Amino acid sequence: MINSTVKDINIYGIEIKTLKKRKDGLKRQSEILLTALELFSKKGYYDTKLEDILKKAGIARGTFYLHFNGKDDLLHTIVDTHLEEMYRIISVLDISMDKPIEEISSLYITIAQKLIHDERFKMFVRIMLKEAIGLDKALLQKLNNFYNKIISMSAEYIAKAQQKGRLIDSIDPLFTSMCIIGSIKELVFQWAVNDDSLDIEKGILTAVTVYFRGMVNS
Repeated sequence: MINSTVKDINIYGIEIKTLKKRKDGLKRQSEILLTALELFSKKGYYDTKLEDILKKAGIARGTFYLHFNGKDDLLHTIVDTHLEEMYRIISVLDISMDKPIEEISSLYITIAQKLIHDERFKMFVRIMLKEAIGLDKALLQKLNNFYNKIISMSAEYIAKAQQKGRLIDSIDPLFTSMCIIGSIKELVFQWAVNDDSLDIEKGILTAVTVYFRGMVNS
């Protein structure tokens, strides 16, 4: 009985140590990601060396490679993490089409509010918009998939509003959504890269309102 108890304690001790190591590992991984996010945003992805990340994070090269395969892997993880969160946010939006301008604009305002209130997302957007030309094909595909998702959602909302007679039939939902997204993308670029004092929420609402004023079925 005594031996069994000692054995059980040892087993639980190992499990506790394993869980603690796992928790510490996740914490260290998060610290590395945040450090890289800050440096990529400030210096640019290509001008940030791995040594810069190691120095700022206060870790050895070996510790880094326990979590990531390299700088590219780090960037992919940053992109995946932020896009997954954005997908989660927009997936719960409920558009009833009772007020097409206000309700469809909520799709874009929701994203704007996330940018405004979360400094991490602002840094992420700055990296993506400034470094987009040099990104590898896999990353560009992930970003394009996200843009296409937003465009598709917006086009679907516009089409539903047309079916209810709230928007004119002569506009094409897909092309209209592409125009709106293009305008908003430029606003976000100006805000994130050039002037963060801009009221991005007001800017997005203005862009959406300008488009929809000409589409409402009077």
